[in-house]
Amino acid sequence: MLNAAADLSVFDAVLHFLSYAVMAVFAENIVFTHGMGVSQLFKLVETRDIRTWHHCLPILLVQLLSAPLVWLCRTSFVPWLREFLPVWLPSLALRPLIYLSCATIAMAVVWLLLHLFGRVGRPYLEQLALATYNCCVLGTILICVNQNFTLLETIAFSLGSGIGYLFAVAAVDEGRRRLRSKDVPGIFTGMPISLIYIGILALAIYGLVGHSIIS
Repeated sequence: MLNAAADLSVFDAVLHFLSYAVMAVFAENIVFTHGMGVSQLFKLVETRDIRTWHHCLPILLVQLLSAPLVWLCRTSFVPWLREFLPVWLPSLALRPLIYLSCATIAMAVVWLLLHLFGRVGRPYLEQLALATYNCCVLGTILICVNQNFTLLETIAFSLGSGIGYLFAVAAVDEGRRRLRSKDVPGIFTGMPISLIYIGILALAIYGLVGHSIIS
């Protein structure tokens, strides 16, 4: 009976983890739903010298490694720090700096890991700084904090956000190939039609998950 209960608890935890990861990939996609990292996405799609994996894998690793650090800061470090701060300096004002520091620590760990792979890791190292300080990384962190996610939920959402960014890059890249058609009016060629395409994808996601306007 105890084994069955333990198995059920593990299954629930795995299902909960996967649900938050899938939610971050599609329903809460960092690009299509929150509009973060779009400028870097366009640069990545237009510059053929940079491969998608070389930019997206560092984002995924940094978000995944910074997730437990962010959760620890939110639950332990920030409350402890609040006791030593002067009245005129609220802890909320230091949150971006603290969470950006978590991303920097995660970047240092990823930098060490990629160095172990020698030439294979060199293309990823070239994109590591841009990937780490992409607004989608800090945006994912702030979403996890504002939603008061647990450690498991924070890791799952960070993993899903990294995969979601890869999904967004692939979708936009494929769309831009098809939007080079001569049927597209000249005034919409390039950036305008790409923004319209992203907007339609975002509306399609909203149509699937629902959206309400609070008056």
